[in-house]
Amino acid sequence: MLILGGLLALAVGWYAGGRLSRFEGAGLRLLLLPVLALALQRAAALFSPEPYSIWGWTLLPASYLLLFAFLWFNRHLRKTALLMGLGSLCNLAVIAVNGWRMPVARSALAVLSPEGAASLLAGRVPMYCAAGGSTRLLFLGDIFYCPIPFFQGFASVGDILLALGLFFGLMAVMNPERLPRWLKAG
Repeated sequence: MLILGGLLALAVGWYAGGRLSRFEGAGLRLLLLPVLALALQRAAALFSPEPYSIWGWTLLPASYLLLFAFLWFNRHLRKTALLMGLGSLCNLAVIAVNGWRMPVARSALAVLSPEGAASLLAGRVPMYCAAGGSTRLLFLGDIFYCPIPFFQGFASVGDILLALGLFFGLMAVMNPERLPRWLKAG
């Protein structure tokens, strides 16, 4: 979902006369923090499901801490900070109350390959679990299906908010000339 939001922002920005070379005008600070946050989340996904809980409650909160620090230092981009902050809080809440795994709606099983569905049901997909009776805050889990080719998959409310925040952040960076101020203000 983030990639889709980023690509959409780039397309709209370039079409409306924006340029990535206007980066400095947005005043982004500490851009390495979200990169490190993503790296920590990818590192957590490398571990097998058995020891994952140990890494889940250390690496994942650390990654969210880095992301929140980035948003704090860039709070002058109000829409970006607000949307990405809310999206991160939604994802962190649902993951934290479900054993540091993102619950995936049962409707995903019909869309997944038989091997993928079996792996998800067996708990062999790091950072994810199939929603069940004991799942908490499922409405914040991966419940929305994206049918767009190359972006197919499930997303959460938090993912959608993060993608919107990324969209507005890229609009602020690109500063397109032919868009209304409310749309290009990050």
